[in-house]
Amino acid sequence: MRRQRRTKAQWQSILSAQQTSGLAPPEYCVKHRIHLQTFYARRCEMNKRTGPPSGQLIKIIQPKTQPVPTPPQLTVVYHGVSLNVNHAVEAQWLAGVIKALVS
Repeated sequence: MRRQRRTKAQWQSILSAQQTSGLAPPEYCVKHRIHLQTFYARRCEMNKRTGPPSGQLIKIIQPKTQPVPTPPQLTVVYHGVSLNVNHAVEAQWLAGVIKALVS
């Protein structure tokens, strides 16, 4: 006499139980009297249903970013030469540049 077919919910439960059991599929199937090829076929079938759809594009929405304000610049003008530097420049370096412009 043929055994009654298992439902999709029952197979999902079996597949989850095998994962958590720590047993390899062949060992689990022998222990629970499940045909190994049927186990693999149902697992493959369930993975196709629960996996992401293949061949379809997924729209990715990036959050809009706020522009990062830049610190104001310091402009040094000497005899028609303009030097724009930000406030992060070292004072000693700037003093050296100004001395070089003067000489």
